Amino acid sequence: MSRAQRVCGLQEAAALARDGMVVGLSGFSYQNPPMAMVRALIRRRLKDLTIVSGPTSGIETDLLIGAGCVKRVVTAGVAFERVLTIAPAFRLAAERGEIEVWECDECIWHLALKAAAWGMPHVLWPGGAGSSLPELNPDLREVREDGRPYIRVPPVRPDIVFLHAAEADVYGNVRAAREAYLGRTFSEKSLALASRGPVIATVERIVEHEEVAASPERTLVRGALVVEAPGGAHPGGVSGRYVPDLEHYREYAGAGEARRRGDPVPYQRYLERYVYGAEEPEDYRRAIGGDRLEHLRMAPP
Repeated sequence: MSRAQRVCGLQEAAALARDGMVVGLSGFSYQNPPMAMVRALIRRRLKDLTIVSGPTSGIETDLLIGAGCVKRVVTAGVAFERVLTIAPAFRLAAERGEIEVWECDECIWHLALKAAAWGMPHVLWPGGAGSSLPELNPDLREVREDGRPYIRVPPVRPDIVFLHAAEADVYGNVRAAREAYLGRTFSEKSLALASRGPVIATVERIVEHEEVAASPERTLVRGALVVEAPGGAHPGGVSGRYVPDLEHYREYAGAGEARRRGDPVPYQRYLERYVYGAEEPEDYRRAIGGDRLEHLRMAPP
């Protein structure tokens, strides 16, 4: 009996998301954000999403906030590292009280996903005990067991998860590039195991199953729906394929900071140029400059 293939299109995958869902997004700072999918979700005008991203997230979360899709974020931070300390849409919405922020650190973020994956009502963690985290996040309670203080961390369960990775086969085996330069995993497995619903992975290329089977140690997630989307992390980078486009990050950050200071026009222009006006992959490539991705691509080893 032949195996079922698990390949679909970008719009088909984006249509699986609904208003009010808890949406998991891969990515760590500049690395492996599912940006092609994020832009597709924004074009669907989704509302009231809870975004579980990170543990330290970046433009994938910030763009969804800036487009008005988000009511709550579960992440240890939204930042652009060398470009901007705090991402502009996140900062503006948090300061105005337009979004809820589930305060946590990176360890607690991971533990909340692990609790969901294990089917646990909570897990205990000594990190954060004695801090102000329980005051900022009422879901986190400080308790004592055998005289020792712990933070009681509840599960966080995404309804759907969107990842971006270097490669996958048609059967949904998603994997890292052999040339990965900053670790191989960016919370893809944690998000996938915690999800109560489908896991969708956009990838730079689809490879033969025999190639995947020959190096199983590189497989991150199994059984995902796969969307082939070359350049689908831009302006983020993909470990082993291309580096982040910091020039584009600066363009976005400038538009976001202008909006935060009271001028919404540059941010709206950004959305019109790179999101609403770029429904097809070739439209987006033209918008960023046709050969931009080639300049960012890593030289083969």
